[in-house]
Amino acid sequence: MTSVTRAGHLAPYFKATSSVVSNGLKPLVVAHTPAEKVLVHPLPKTSTVESLHGSLPIQGLKARVNGRGPSHVRFAHTDIGYPDFSAYRRKETQEPTAKAAENVDGRQSFTYLIAGAGGVAGAYAAKSIVTHFVSSMAAAADVLALAKIEIKLSEIPEGKSVTFKWRGKPLFIRH
Repeated sequence: MTSVTRAGHLAPYFKATSSVVSNGLKPLVVAHTPAEKVLVHPLPKTSTVESLHGSLPIQGLKARVNGRGPSHVRFAHTDIGYPDFSAYRRKETQEPTAKAAENVDGRQSFTYLIAGAGGVAGAYAAKSIVTHFVSSMAAAADVLALAKIEIKLSEIPEGKSVTFKWRGKPLFIRH
């Protein structure tokens, strides 16, 4: 290995590896491996039944494995099965001879029931969130206890009763 490193400017090309961290003296070189050439046989020149049969891709196929392409060719896709979604279908639609119009009301009513219940639950949740948010912004109980209320008796007609809210409780004033 020491003779390879002393070879001068050709040393990086003689090595089978390259360093991960460059030291500035030699560039990193990507190792290139030449690929094997694939030989393609020319088509037969005669047009007999035997020669045409020999030119079909079912005769003489060879699988080659390399890192750049597929290793085989499929000409028939009969081994691929169709997916079965019967586990996801409703029981009413499992029968292939029954008409869908016969049980459409039951299926739609169930769908509307689920959608309506979800809407009611969503509205209740939104109301609860808004109520909690508004109550958190309200004045505290000790602030409300110190609160004063000013009432102008001149605005209350004589002989009438007026109700005000003070400290969260009703206050009745009769003038």
